Amino acid sequence: MIKHILKLLWNKRRSNALLVIEILLSFIVLFFALAYIFFNTEKAFSPIGFDTENRWMIALDDLSNLDSLNRVEIMTNLKSELLNTEEIEEVTFTTYAYPFSNSNARNGTDLNGFQMTALIVEADSEFNKTLNPNIIEGRWFNEEDYNSSTPPIIVNKLFMETYYPNHSMIDSTILFDDPVKIIGVVEDYRYQGEFSEKKNIVFRLKHFHENTSCVVLKMANNTNAAFEEKLSKIVNSTTNTTGSIIQNVPKLKEQNSQQSWLMIMAILFTCTFLCLNISLGLFGVLWYNINKRKSEIGLRQALGASGFDISKQFVLEVIVLAGIALLFGIFFTIQIPLLNVIDIESDLFYKAIIYATLIILTLVFLCSIIPSIQAANVTPANSLHED
Repeated sequence: MIKHILKLLWNKRRSNALLVIEILLSFIVLFFALAYIFFNTEKAFSPIGFDTENRWMIALDDLSNLDSLNRVEIMTNLKSELLNTEEIEEVTFTTYAYPFSNSNARNGTDLNGFQMTALIVEADSEFNKTLNPNIIEGRWFNEEDYNSSTPPIIVNKLFMETYYPNHSMIDSTILFDDPVKIIGVVEDYRYQGEFSEKKNIVFRLKHFHENTSCVVLKMANNTNAAFEEKLSKIVNSTTNTTGSIIQNVPKLKEQNSQQSWLMIMAILFTCTFLCLNISLGLFGVLWYNINKRKSEIGLRQALGASGFDISKQFVLEVIVLAGIALLFGIFFTIQIPLLNVIDIESDLFYKAIIYATLIILTLVFLCSIIPSIQAANVTPANSLHED
């Protein structure tokens, strides 16, 4: 049967070539679309490393220009006022790398015998109580660490996997410009958003009064938006400024990822439209071929072929054509992970190849069912009558 089908396809190779090219191009487009979707959804559903529910954020007006004594006094008073407010449970101060910012404060060194780079996050000892990072090894900063002779740092899991795989470095000293001691490892801290890539992170301990960019608050449950006005008055009166901005962290998270989700939805819509076009094209071609080959079908039935045999022939013909197109498509697309053309995990591309192949084969099979049933219903008498 397969040999006979291959012969039939070869005899009509010019007309079949267009169908093969259509399926090939559709497979390649589908592959890249699925790879993009898998890449981004995998990031979106990975832990970002901190809590956002019931968290508010205050972008402070610039306080760094104040003299140190005045700044310490203002920041201390602000922290005290915030903690004495019933609606606020925890407070932490940070600079630049606050949740959903675009900061890229990066530092690096080669003093350890290899190049080491990481994004720097400056945090105080209350950061863990407020944003609840997942500590997987060691501990968070405490008050005693401010007076440590060797500055402590906390790194994320990716940092350890990149530079010290299969090693525990807790309480070990490394060189990061100056000697620093690793006291803890967090799962992650993707402060740039749920669609941001994982990057090496180093937390450095800083007194809260030195972190003048942002205040993050853990709010009591069911704190409503009306409290923003009261909070704004507290901040403005304590800091003697009027430019502070209060933001709801869950809303900020939603806004941060909205564009990426819209892009994914647009690509999904494009894939759906592409699959619909493939289906209509295949359906039309098969329908046309069957109407052109009624005499062949009638002759086969006259020689004893059953309706099932006729249906099977047409289904196999299309699947073989699709298989040829997919072989070419898989050959080209598999070069991307094999040659490491893009610095992304290879498993993602293999997954896209598998899913694109299954989608194409499913569409081809479904589109061949009705025309093949039509072919099975052709009788020798009908074919001779039309001829």
